[in-house]
Amino acid sequence: MGQLIIKVANESGHEIVSRINRSTVYYDFVSTKPDVCIDFSAPAGTVKLCSIAAECKIPILVGTTGFTNEDLRTIEDFAKVIPILVSSNFSIGIHVLRKLVREAAQSLPKDFGIEIVEKHHTKKKDAPSGTALAILSDIKSIKNDSIELFGRHGQSEYRSGEIGIHAIRGGDVVGEHDVYFFGQGERLEIAHQATNREIFARGALFIAEKFYKINTPKLYNLEEVMG
Repeated sequence: MGQLIIKVANESGHEIVSRINRSTVYYDFVSTKPDVCIDFSAPAGTVKLCSIAAECKIPILVGTTGFTNEDLRTIEDFAKVIPILVSSNFSIGIHVLRKLVREAAQSLPKDFGIEIVEKHHTKKKDAPSGTALAILSDIKSIKNDSIELFGRHGQSEYRSGEIGIHAIRGGDVVGEHDVYFFGQGERLEIAHQATNREIFARGALFIAEKFYKINTPKLYNLEEVMG
């Protein structure tokens, strides 16, 4: 993702003033003075980067997933000092999918069953994906009495109010998310397929162009910035 962000940024006329990887020891944000940091790393790296960004008062976009609750609490503390946007997926298409899913959850009758299926490449470390969990959170904000069920096995039949979540890993799948709403005699499917990882870099830079202008320290979500 770092290489893709550099590629897309150069194509878009943005200037990369600092590059950070696992071997970086000294974060020179004082002299480079970035307008915004974009992070696609790992939880430990994100927490460290947020700490340095907070010291230098630089807003940061976080596209990393797999955080523990403790990680998130630490990031929330840094968000009291600087604006931090955390999103499991910077695809603009996923942003629209989530809006459609919320609308469907709000509009369809309560007896419609809901299943979330996500597919990713074999190297992805977290399952279900952060995006699938974000979609689940969207649905539960509307159907707050629902119960999530991770995978299905054995002989237990569907129970009213369940939301099934299923993770599939295979090959080089960039990312696919499907949300099913099952009624009696009809089925609604809302789906998104990523065929190139470059969409996440383009989306992150698109959001960064808006986000660096925000001065109020807070933990933001994508919807608040996109509108």
